[in-house]
Amino acid sequence: MYDSPSHEDYDASSPGAGPSRLRPNQPKAVKKESNLDASNNDPEECMRVLTEVFGHNSFKGKQKEIIEAAYMGKDVLVVAPTGMGKSLCFQVPAIADKRGISIVVSPLLALMQNQIDYLCQKNIEVASLSSQVAYRQQQEVIRQLQLYDAPIKLLYITPERLCTADFTELLDKIYENHNFNRLVVDEAHCISEWGHDFRAEYRRIGKIRERYPNVPIMALTATATDAVRQDIILSLGLDKNRLFIALHPFNRANLFYEARYLSNPQPQNQMKDIFEYITSLYQRRGKASSGLIYCRYRKTCDELSEFLRGRGLNARPYHRGIPSATLEKTLKGWTNCEAGEPGAIDLVIATIAFGMGIDKGDVRYIIHYDLPKSLEGYYQETGRAGRDGFPSKCILYYSREDAIRVKQFVHSSNSARMRDDDEAPTPTQRASNSLQSLIELVEDVTTCRHVSICRYFGEKIDETDANALKTYCDRMCDVCKYPEKTKLRFKGLSSSQDARQNIPVRQSHPSTHSAHGSSKDHNTNDFVKRSGRDGLQSGNSFGGQKRAGSTITDGAPKKLKVGLVPALVTKPFSSTSGLSKPFKAPTFVGAKAPVMKGSRTPSIVYPPSRPAPKLHTEVQSRRSPSPQDLSLDMDTLEEEPVDEEEVSPSLDLPLVNLLWEADFSAKVSPGERKQQFESLRRSLHRTLVLPFDSDQFWSKVLLSTSTLDETQRNEIVFSTATELELSAISLSSTLDGYNSRIRCIKDDIKKLSDVQVWDSDDGDLEDVQDIIKYLRRAASSKKNKGKRTAR
Repeated sequence: MYDSPSHEDYDASSPGAGPSRLRPNQPKAVKKESNLDASNNDPEECMRVLTEVFGHNSFKGKQKEIIEAAYMGKDVLVVAPTGMGKSLCFQVPAIADKRGISIVVSPLLALMQNQIDYLCQKNIEVASLSSQVAYRQQQEVIRQLQLYDAPIKLLYITPERLCTADFTELLDKIYENHNFNRLVVDEAHCISEWGHDFRAEYRRIGKIRERYPNVPIMALTATATDAVRQDIILSLGLDKNRLFIALHPFNRANLFYEARYLSNPQPQNQMKDIFEYITSLYQRRGKASSGLIYCRYRKTCDELSEFLRGRGLNARPYHRGIPSATLEKTLKGWTNCEAGEPGAIDLVIATIAFGMGIDKGDVRYIIHYDLPKSLEGYYQETGRAGRDGFPSKCILYYSREDAIRVKQFVHSSNSARMRDDDEAPTPTQRASNSLQSLIELVEDVTTCRHVSICRYFGEKIDETDANALKTYCDRMCDVCKYPEKTKLRFKGLSSSQDARQNIPVRQSHPSTHSAHGSSKDHNTNDFVKRSGRDGLQSGNSFGGQKRAGSTITDGAPKKLKVGLVPALVTKPFSSTSGLSKPFKAPTFVGAKAPVMKGSRTPSIVYPPSRPAPKLHTEVQSRRSPSPQDLSLDMDTLEEEPVDEEEVSPSLDLPLVNLLWEADFSAKVSPGERKQQFESLRRSLHRTLVLPFDSDQFWSKVLLSTSTLDETQRNEIVFSTATELELSAISLSSTLDGYNSRIRCIKDDIKKLSDVQVWDSDDGDLEDVQDIIKYLRRAASSKKNKGKRTAR
């Protein structure tokens, strides 16, 4: 519990007493209606901050209107492309405020640290509460936040931290001291695109409006259609009566968009083409240039980086499978150095986790090795090029084979989870529509790429007005600059029938198992074979215009078939709830949010005359699927998996001659960690030790015909559970995030009961393969060192 200093104007409780509990719509001990007293604010103060603190001579775009609206206490929604300067929109009013704090919710630690470092260079009082901040430093930040005259202007936190009971208590103190000036939600599209799958805590930010109804909220994003904008307004509870919406034009006129069409591409040929493109770009410019290549899988990042580096390019991979110290060195070498300089990294090859919020202006080219999962994702990732306003290239490699794979991946689902009052499309439908729009954009060789993108985001464009079209694209895409060559290249795509046949048959990894851990195999390509189609939905998101040359169409809707084998569902443990999670189009998959042990929810008291409002519970109701949902390539029904840990948590674990020890963590108590460690042991024991046919798994662990006795197997399970628990605590910032990561690890452990997973190189199973590596490392250590004894 946080103790607050007393002040003559502070009438909450005596010094040292705990914080008063707040009613959602009537904060206790607050003498004025709102924390932010904007009645005496002078807009000229914002101009002074802009020039004297940040060194800018004038506002950019709609910055002036946005900043003044925020400074005067309005709710604000900002939709603007990267490079517009969205960060200044909340930093300037926060610094201009006479007193008080702006709370900034940021989805990624890297993004958060980037902005904090920049503000510190400007001598701005800024702080963060995250896992990257030392415990003593966090305590000092908390102490300062409770002061009536708190010196901190901006506090950066993650959505996970915002939703904890402890931080709510701290917010109560800040609010009671009249210091909670505004809540800023950066990358607010996470609410709509990631809220059900990637970052459930974003959906919970709306509780802040319920608890502190008079605190202004600012939401910012670079990617939001009209439907997503409405979703943000609804989720955050923005007050439409005092809401200022700033919609900037979506067009990035300095970016050259190009699609490179491939037919059943082979990795070596595609890598060679990328190498030739980059070297030719360097030759034309007369020097090396900064660039980014996005790949779907870590393995591809590593292989492509090795390929390019072996041919003389200064390239490095960047993904979560690489040690953090190496990632930090890569980021600094790419961000802080000019391409070609000693120590500089010219090219980063990354999964989509890289780049969000990174402020590097001279990125001259961005290459997508494969198809993104949404048009929003493509727009956001290409938007990291040319932020300095100079021309930059955006190259997308596209094949129909890859489009089928991505389409199937987006459709893979086993449950729908919606808020009670959410009438928006389901996450899968929203993701499917966005992906389909991207496919249509790429396969349309008659419409300007810039026009297609802007139309998708809701801009009205008169294509009969040549002058208006030129403002969008002055020969800055392949369709406009090389129309005939682009049409000729497009003809090189595989036909839909050939593309289906070219997709290799892979075995799936079911999510439900028999009592012995076995399961029936089914083909992840069954979707294509059963439907007789390529799995790509037809339709036009760009005003009904027919796509020239496209052969990807829908047949009649299929009736639902019941009783077939379940569809592929993968849940990677190292990418579900970490703070550096990548941009990810939503899926239909959603896990019920558990009741966290040890968490404390502030008690709320309601007057007898007013009943308690109905709140959205963490366990969301299941929405009945519509006929469109059922015909959307969903040929299977699957029961929701049951957590064996909840059904039989009392499985007796064998005694081992090893000792488990946990280093101190301010995030999770030793008792909680021990409990989760034991749950991981039980999951591994059920999957790898109890089944009668477990010998087949251990032969995969040892990669030989050698055998292990029961004691050795139990000790390897113990050591592996230790490593997995340590990975969970090191990649989490809160108790909620830690518990969520543990659940995902246990889901991946269950997949090990399918023996075919052990030899799979499926990129969607990278985290399952990580568990296999832990097992093999523990087995190798036991083989080399012999049996260890307890200390």
